[in-house]
Parts: sequence; structure tokens; C-alpha cells
Amino acid sequence: MSAYRKLPDYIRPDLRVLFVGINPGLRSAQVGHHFAGHSNRFWKLLYESGLVTDQLTYQDDWRLPEWGLGLTNIISRSSAGIDVLRPHEYRAGVVRLRNKVVRFRPKVIALLGVTIFRMIFPTHTPPSSRLPLGFQTARMTDVPIFLLPNPSGRNAHYSYSRMLTTFQALRRAALQE
Repeated sequence: MSAYRKLPDYIRPDLRVLFVGINPGLRSAQVGHHFAGHSNRFWKLLYESGLVTDQLTYQDDWRLPEWGLGLTNIISRSSAGIDVLRPHEYRAGVVRLRNKVVRFRPKVIALLGVTIFRMIFPTHTPPSSRLPLGFQTARMTDVPIFLLPNPSGRNAHYSYSRMLTTFQALRRAALQE
């Protein structure tokens, strides 16, 4: 397990957007950078949506605060998939996330995937309903929640075009906050 690194958070006070992932994939943990999977579209979506002005790669994850963006995960342990993550890890991760939100006060929390939303806010949606992307009625310590599709290449629920449209909506919303 020594080949895998714990990934740092990239957070500072008063970010425009704090992106929240579930946990690092194995490749990300191996190379020490967020969203390093070959099929992950996070970096391309950030650039094409206009949230950043430079074409970044996973090796530039530390630069996100330059644009008022931050990055953290609910669970720091890496895994090949979310099926091995345990409920107690999610519960502990939600407590840590709330503490980060209280401490750093981002303008918007952008959850990267429906799974995260359901774990953090289990009473806000019935399990069978399809959640709309975008702003949600739920808030965390009075900070608005914006739901994005998970940018993983494994996510077949949303086309790239739909993902890009949602990231562009986040950019417009974050600039207005």
C-alpha cells in the first residue's frame, strides 16, 4: 500500500466553489493527484466550461485556488470503486466536510455525483427518484449545494455534452454569488 498516497485538500478561505468527490481512485492515489484516471473528464470540463482559463491536467490540481476553486473528498482512502467503501466512512467524511465548510466558508459546494448527495442528504430524496443537476434545496451550514455529474469515465448516465452544460451552469452561478 506504500505506492498509494493520501491526496491533499486544496482549500483556502472564501473559495467560489469547493468541489467534493467521493474518494480518490487508485491511479490518483498512485500518482498523488486528483482526477488522474485516464478516462476522467474533470479537467477538460473545468477548462471547456470556463471555470479555469488554463488547460489543466491532474498534475495541476494544486493550482485550483488560483481561480477561487477548491477540492476535497468525503473519504480519503483510495479504492478501485465505491462498492468497497463502508457507511461509517461516509458518516465520518460528512462530519469532516462540515467542519471544512464551517472553517473555510466556500460560496458554493459542488458535489461530484448523485451518490455523494444521497450519502450526505439521505432524507432529501427517495432512493428511486432521479435528482436534477444544479442547485439543490439542501444546504450545508447554510452554503448552497450544486449537484454535478460524476466526471468519471465510468459514468454512463450523462453524456459529455450534458456534463459540460452543467459545469457551465455552475460557472454562471459561481460568478453571480
